Amino acid sequence: MSTENYDAYGEALPDTSGGQRDVTSASALLSRIGQVVFWLLVITIVAARIIYYPAGPAFDVGGATDQLRSVAR
Repeated sequence: MSTENYDAYGEALPDTSGGQRDVTSASALLSRIGQVVFWLLVITIVAARIIYYPAGPAFDVGGATDQLRSVAR
């Protein structure tokens, strides 16, 4: 007696041992290329942010001494 498994849409799932699907070499290659491209983009964006946005103050606080004069007025 065989039992068939169905997916959420009512399609019969292929009978594979261990519940794993066969991955074709083309699919595995495209997956690997996609992962490499993603991580290269992440590294490029992080490096660009480090280079073009140095860790300095976000704003200039040079007018702090002028407040005493404005309070005295």
